[in-house]
Amino acid sequence: DPSEARYWTTKYNLGSTYASYTPNRFAHAHSLYFKANSNAIVSKVLFGPPTFQNSKQSPLAVVSGPRVSLYTGPAFSRALKENNNKNTIITTLSPDRNVVTGGHPALCAAHRSDGRLIAIGTSLGNLLICDATSRATLCTFFAGEFAIRTVSWLRNGKQVISGGNDGVLRKWDLNSSTLEKTKACLELKGHSDAIKCALVWQPRNTSVDWKELAISGSSDYTIRIWNMQQDENRCLSILQHGAPVEALLLQPHASPDTNPPWLLSAGGTTIKVWNPLSGKCVCTLGTQHSKTITSMVAMARFQDGESGTNSTAMRILTAGLDGLVRIHSWNHETGQVEHLHGVKLVQDAITSMAVNESYYRLVFGTNTGIVIVKERSKSITKQRRKREARAGTYAYFTRGMNVSAADGGTDFVAQQQDKKRKLSSFDLALRQFRYGDALDDALNTRQPQAVVAVLEELGKRRGLTIALSNRDEETLEPVLSFTVRYITRPQYSSLLIGVAHKLCDIYGNIAGQSETIDELFDKLRNQIHKECCVQKSLLRIVGQLDAICTMAEMAEEEE
Repeated sequence: DPSEARYWTTKYNLGSTYASYTPNRFAHAHSLYFKANSNAIVSKVLFGPPTFQNSKQSPLAVVSGPRVSLYTGPAFSRALKENNNKNTIITTLSPDRNVVTGGHPALCAAHRSDGRLIAIGTSLGNLLICDATSRATLCTFFAGEFAIRTVSWLRNGKQVISGGNDGVLRKWDLNSSTLEKTKACLELKGHSDAIKCALVWQPRNTSVDWKELAISGSSDYTIRIWNMQQDENRCLSILQHGAPVEALLLQPHASPDTNPPWLLSAGGTTIKVWNPLSGKCVCTLGTQHSKTITSMVAMARFQDGESGTNSTAMRILTAGLDGLVRIHSWNHETGQVEHLHGVKLVQDAITSMAVNESYYRLVFGTNTGIVIVKERSKSITKQRRKREARAGTYAYFTRGMNVSAADGGTDFVAQQQDKKRKLSSFDLALRQFRYGDALDDALNTRQPQAVVAVLEELGKRRGLTIALSNRDEETLEPVLSFTVRYITRPQYSSLLIGVAHKLCDIYGNIAGQSETIDELFDKLRNQIHKECCVQKSLLRIVGQLDAICTMAEMAEEEE
């Protein structure tokens, strides 16, 4: 489909002919290739909730080796912008935080709905519940000696399910006592091989009989649907996929009030769509992958309408060991899937794929430890200037060029001002480029706001060094006195610290020639020393408060 290829190439840079589509209507999409914090295979990539730490974008978590690396800070966004459309692999990008697993390889992870906790499954069979901010391990569950391949949180945020190589789906409770860390509150047995993926379906509709369903996909070619609320006959249905199931996905029905969501399963090179309650397979699609599908996500394709409205069509993306990304259409009424477009992304095998909630970023993990991030471009035809154009620029000259005349023949009359605004003495000095006189006049007003305003203007004009130089004892004393008095004020400290540095550089070689100046420099040094001591004390108090709050939260969770 040419239109589909054009969309994914221009919006996400998924294609080899990216430059031919971009210049006219769209800003450049951003791509980033970087090496994970470990040389091991990238087992899982996932996005946390965007509300975590008030971040605008969802934090990225990379599960590789004996750690989970979290990328949430501005350094990651800056690297994404600076490395625009370059396929060079960055090896110097460091994560904001690393959650370690004690030396055992991490195989899977899942964020809680609030983003504060993250569940990690290891190859040793341990399920770690860690704090995403402090990186502390709050709880450890022991599932045996078999590796844990998948984890998923329940809606209440206090329970989590896990599945692994032993073929048992377990449900854990964070409120359990210390003696129950090796015993799950629920064990669902039935698979004869390793569980590769699992989901939790908790419908919000109160009219349905099932409130808490678990869906597990295994290497034994089957998908099992469990009712975790029943005491007996927990397995509701067994679905035969025909290949080892690698990925599961739930998609809402067109009539969610009366119908359950569609269940999509991916295994081998086949995608199947199921009705999870009746067990009926409504669609079987043999994809154009040449090797096993490893991950599957749903994304929205935004279409710009002619009337200015946007329509959205859902797409199903699959990635496999062949390094291909296949894009399929999705019909939420009939559950039909059709192939539309395919892209050869890398020569390596793609082991994991994830997309954030706003469909703004798409990330891939490979078996060589390389992480690929694709960021959606924005339409430049709909962007509007958010701030007024600065005087002297071309945008200021062309402002209002495309604005139509006011309807109704409204005339705007500009009245001439009778009186001109009287300028202060330091404003007149700045107009005449007398920087030293402007600073002296501002100091004579004894108004710190005026002095700081003049210092900021001098800094913008690169005249601060000129204003501070060539001063004798009488003219230097007011500048030093003002700096000593206001350098500890938070609203002025960032500016006056630079002023103090320049004063030390200019007049450091004349120390000892004037007692007054030497005394002021000593006061400046003592003032800075006291402020540093106060800041250290405050940091100690903040650390103690954080420890107290963390202990209180842990106590509340245990209760």
